[in-house]
Amino acid sequence: MILLAVDIQKGITDERLYAYEEFSGSVRRLIDEARKAGVEVVHVRHDDGKDSGFSVGDEAFEIDGRFAPVSGEKVFDKDVNDAFIFYTGLEDYLETKGVSKVIIVGLQTDYCIDATVKGGFSAGFEMIVPAYCNTTRSNDYMDGETTYKFYNENMWPGRYAKCLSVDETVDLIRSYRKSGQAPLINDCGPETIETDRLILRGFKIDDADSMMRNWVSDDNIQGMYGEPSYKTKGEVEALISKFIKRCQGGYSYRWAIIEKASGECIGQAAYFLVNSSGAFGEIEYCIGTAYQGKGYATEATKAVIDFGFKKAGFNKVQICVRPSNTPSKRVIEKCGFTYEGALRDYFMINGQFEDRLYYSILKEEWNG
Repeated sequence: MILLAVDIQKGITDERLYAYEEFSGSVRRLIDEARKAGVEVVHVRHDDGKDSGFSVGDEAFEIDGRFAPVSGEKVFDKDVNDAFIFYTGLEDYLETKGVSKVIIVGLQTDYCIDATVKGGFSAGFEMIVPAYCNTTRSNDYMDGETTYKFYNENMWPGRYAKCLSVDETVDLIRSYRKSGQAPLINDCGPETIETDRLILRGFKIDDADSMMRNWVSDDNIQGMYGEPSYKTKGEVEALISKFIKRCQGGYSYRWAIIEKASGECIGQAAYFLVNSSGAFGEIEYCIGTAYQGKGYATEATKAVIDFGFKKAGFNKVQICVRPSNTPSKRVIEKCGFTYEGALRDYFMINGQFEDRLYYSILKEEWNG
């Protein structure tokens, strides 16, 4: 179980909200109770985009100090109403932690709270909505009180959420007992890795031009691992933003591959599939055409494998390849993977089926 505090940000947390004082006091009470009971408090912020006045770097964007996170509490940023949209990493994080119940509080009832209640329900979480722990402003169609009651008393109960009183929610929090197995892997995210010729680090928005020059706009490169190519800087910046957000929870691992000599982003590497209960991750990578044949793919892959075992805590690292992808098969061989088997006719490429060949390496083999 977690307490999810959504969008309680300085720019919108004020007396314009319906039942503002009751909302403020009730939410602070639940946050205090959660911390005392060992229920994790997770925070979400909404980003309206650059130059909106409600984005990273703007005072209005920051969480109101009365509800601010304490050391160690996760903060997820989003740019749509639903905090559970796949690229925020929130769903990955909660599933990895074994969370099944989500107590949701915050702003605003008819926007991000409604979308997140429904998004969490669709993702399989039991959504719990305490009374007067969400609120909104009046709009052109409904006043704040009517809007609040429409969702809390009509829309969510019995459909998308369990709606409780604050006292009932406090009792639920106080009776909380941790259950299930803790994640077998670590939420360290894509820490920077340095090799002889490369730096692997988290993506930055400033990487867009370099990515377009070297790989992300190349149909052949992107097509090799089933991804679309991106032709405009805006598209690439949106992709980078998703990469960055996906890593917020710490259980997602994706790196920009930077050539030290030139400073160019020449490709990427990732654990695109992570299984916490099985303690394994599956690698994907790509290197721009101009930088192929130099051993960069092998150098980067070995570094990512080492990180997977020593930092992320995997027991197994796996990788797959199409039979026709001879260069990647050579990389796999150089990294010491063991062939496991094939999923036959898995890919449809240019009108023809191809197998998916699986390889893996175990922690004990890598250390040896």
